[in-house]
Amino acid sequence: MTRTLPGATRIASALALAGALSVIAIMPASAASPNQAYAAAATGLISVPPTGLATFPGTSSVTLANANIAGLLTTGVLTDETDATDASSTIASVVATLTSLVTLSATDVSSSCTFNPNTDTVSGMTVLSSAQITQPLSTITLASSPAPNTVVAGLSGITVTLNAQSTAADGTLTVTAIQISLPGSPQTLSLGVSVCNAAAIAPVPILPGKTTAVAFSAAGVLGLAGVGLQFRRRRPVRPVRPVRPVRPA
Repeated sequence: MTRTLPGATRIASALALAGALSVIAIMPASAASPNQAYAAAATGLISVPPTGLATFPGTSSVTLANANIAGLLTTGVLTDETDATDASSTIASVVATLTSLVTLSATDVSSSCTFNPNTDTVSGMTVLSSAQITQPLSTITLASSPAPNTVVAGLSGITVTLNAQSTAADGTLTVTAIQISLPGSPQTLSLGVSVCNAAAIAPVPILPGKTTAVAFSAAGVLGLAGVGLQFRRRRPVRPVRPVRPVRPA
């Protein structure tokens, strides 16, 4: 019985190694939070969670008839999409009420972001179509492709930031097509939000292209271990011959 323990230990170790290789081959490259996209959200006296929220992994794409918020926003159709490296939000027919006399309107509002696996960088952009802010005595035309964090000038007490971009400590980029802070209150309104992690978050092998090889190797180790175990079980035990006594001379 004692002689079989080292062999059993070696077989158990081989089985454990094969199992570990199999698990490693199919593990995700990272455990990042999902990429996200949503059309609108509000905080303050009027509080509305993200509307049209799409995530990856999760639910994508999401299309809704509108992202209306009573007293703040009316829109047409919205589409939010995400995948392993990208996110985008598009809203049609946007009209936002900034004050009783000031409105922001646009035919289309969209934002997008993407992770480039070749450079390990995340980038984002905003596109506005026929966007403007209408005041009693003037109209401000908004740039169609604003630079990151463009603050609209000429507004009294209202802060409107176009293509608002912020990067978290882990590299996650958030792009908000239009970020609005209203005067005299903590009220905010976010339009067209895209969020991308600084990594490809699809489940991929740690050893790209090696999954099949590792699986076959693991299977081979398991097979050899099984044969060795069967051989040890079936090998006959030789009987011990009795020792003859030595006759005195």
